[in-house]
Amino acid sequence: MSLTLLLLAGWLGCKAEAADDPPAGPDISSEGLTWPQGESRGMQHILDALKTQERALERREKSIEAREAELRRVEEELQGRLTELETLRGEIETLLDEGDEERQRRVRGLVKMTESMRSAQAAALLSELDQDLAVEVLDKMNPAKAGKALASMEPNKAAKLAEGLTLPTLQRLP
Repeated sequence: MSLTLLLLAGWLGCKAEAADDPPAGPDISSEGLTWPQGESRGMQHILDALKTQERALERREKSIEAREAELRRVEEELQGRLTELETLRGEIETLLDEGDEERQRRVRGLVKMTESMRSAQAAALLSELDQDLAVEVLDKMNPAKAGKALASMEPNKAAKLAEGLTLPTLQRLP
């Protein structure tokens, strides 16, 4: 039986206790709350309205509980996806780090090769490289050898590479 109906029955019973006669209030049976014959139809109508409202509230509560369960399920699914994405992100970062290390190893090898060349050969090689890579190689070369290579280049190309060397390292990263 609903709490609302029990409260109403108790309230009506309390009012009747004030009189000397036993209360002629509602009859509580297995079928619910009913009024004795002869009582007001208005009270029965109120009770019926309360029962209807109670059933509507119970349906709404079940609906809310179902929505909450669905939200919990979706939240768990999203948490699983987030964990998966974080794992993938870690793997990608590892691969990028490995790629950067490999690139740096290759650039160091190119620096050594370029330093071992004559200045005219080094100038010809550096002139044909991508400007960012040429600047990176020049930056890592022995300054005296880099200067000789720049001196052997066409003046416009040497000026562009020298200008690239003046930029902060972060601005010239490929």
